[in-house]
Amino acid sequence: MRHVLHLVPALAALACFAPVAHAAPPDNPLQTPRDLVRADAATLDALYANGTVGEIPTGFLPGRVIVEPGTRRGVAKSQRLHWFWQGKVFHGDGTAHNRVFGLTAVPMTVYHGQSWHDGGPVIVVDYADSWRMFRGVRDELREVAPGLYLGRTYVTKKSGTKQATMFALLAPAE
Repeated sequence: MRHVLHLVPALAALACFAPVAHAAPPDNPLQTPRDLVRADAATLDALYANGTVGEIPTGFLPGRVIVEPGTRRGVAKSQRLHWFWQGKVFHGDGTAHNRVFGLTAVPMTVYHGQSWHDGGPVIVVDYADSWRMFRGVRDELREVAPGLYLGRTYVTKKSGTKQATMFALLAPAE
């Protein structure tokens, strides 16, 4: 027994140099709007760049606004903004509405188009024929995980077009 006890420090020292097996991380461990709200800007940009564009979703997709990516302050702001904007309703006929204050409001046109961010394919949510105050707004979406969409909102003013924010939407499980 004493011989074994003398080996413990030596075995412990050897263990420090032994390779550690790590489980391979999934391609995208971010699976919910809550996850995307907590992600940093570089992660969001990479997810968006690798996102896909399929069929336009239908039904109510709950969402979260993404502000100041990767910061606690951004998470808190997203939580506060959720009482105002809860997501989007896609009607399946090329139209959609935002869910604002729990009501379906702000009509939009939806179609496949080209990204203002990188020129790649996106689902465009176009406010051009909407209420006057929203006519300079355009959203674009890509699916970054099954049923999880990452969006960019652009606002066009006299001074030019700028990305205003990002958002996440989650399609209901089928």
